[in-house]
Amino acid sequence: MYWSSLFNVRMKRLNPSVIQEMMTLISKPGCISFTAGEPSMDLHPLEKIRSAFDETLFNDPEVLAYSEPSGDPGLRAWISSWLEKNQYAASNPGMERIFLTNGSQAGLNFISLMFLKEGDKILVEDPSYTEAILSFGKEGVEFLPVPLKEEGPDLQVMEDFLKKNRVSFFYSIPTFQNPSGRSISKERKREILKLAERYDFLIVEDDPYRELWFDSPPPATFLSLSRDDERVIYLGSFSKIIAPGLRCGYMVLPLSVMKKAAELRVALEINLPAIIHKTVLKVVDDPLFSLHLDNIRSTYRLRRDSMVKNVNELLTPLGFSFSPPQGGFFIWGSMKGLNGLEFSRYAAINEKIGVIPGEGFFVGAGGENYLRFSFAQVLEDQSREGVIRLSRALKNFVRTE
Repeated sequence: MYWSSLFNVRMKRLNPSVIQEMMTLISKPGCISFTAGEPSMDLHPLEKIRSAFDETLFNDPEVLAYSEPSGDPGLRAWISSWLEKNQYAASNPGMERIFLTNGSQAGLNFISLMFLKEGDKILVEDPSYTEAILSFGKEGVEFLPVPLKEEGPDLQVMEDFLKKNRVSFFYSIPTFQNPSGRSISKERKREILKLAERYDFLIVEDDPYRELWFDSPPPATFLSLSRDDERVIYLGSFSKIIAPGLRCGYMVLPLSVMKKAAELRVALEINLPAIIHKTVLKVVDDPLFSLHLDNIRSTYRLRRDSMVKNVNELLTPLGFSFSPPQGGFFIWGSMKGLNGLEFSRYAAINEKIGVIPGEGFFVGAGGENYLRFSFAQVLEDQSREGVIRLSRALKNFVRTE
């Protein structure tokens, strides 16, 4: 059969991920990868996860039955208290507003299915997270790209779009953004909230890197600054601070949306695995969890420092420009005249070093000169050798062009 002729229009809008292409190219023996935007396996709290899983299964076999569509009540209550304790929210939102998801990506897909239809317009940071672009793009939306400045999105560009367009929402990764590593200042968030009220649109705040700060905690969330105005949908995740394979995230939704989200969950997948939620609860509710967070921050800070040092020494003299990130996983930089996509392929094939080209993070034109490096999984000796390979690849690539 000619299966491609049977795909619906949503499937035909999907495109291959350039990140997956680069990760495939770099999967051979002897390669060093700066590609994966995921936590380091040596930092997963494996013993605690194992003991929590065993204890949950032994003491509560009902976790193998169907569960509530919104997710485990105990974990939802813990998240609600955590949001208030750490000032993610201005007050305790209540477990009734917490909707558990199969990672943040599933939350983005729920938002797509609940709020988007073909022809809708959404504001996005430019650059932005590629898989969010894929999720929203499959619905046939039009992206309105807002350039990122030092303090956050360009307000003038944003308001120019808003004066001419009715938008569904503004999608933001406000803390140590993927890919740029930037954070939106508190003052800029206040201005964006004023625009949201004036032009009546939602803000989708995707915040998976918030706990991964190195020197000082990040600025206040859109959620906390919005207070009683329920126009912010907040997405959080345990993928970056526990383990991504557990696929456990959450959304903070208005009460009036929770019922519909639960109905959509039943239509899509009935429920999520309660054994995962109860295991995660035992991990995060342990008094030692704060020490785990301190440990991963310290380790990622050292890996950031190592890569920044190597890039400054070996790539900056070649014309590569970047700003050291204050948290998260990524170094994001550019070089005038560089074709990032072609260079990334060249470096992977010829020097066995993997980086991600910047072009795929932009919804329109742009990004050709940019590269993203992830330092999360890179040990100090790998960092040095990897950047040496990159510098060699860059010299040879420029010479052969």
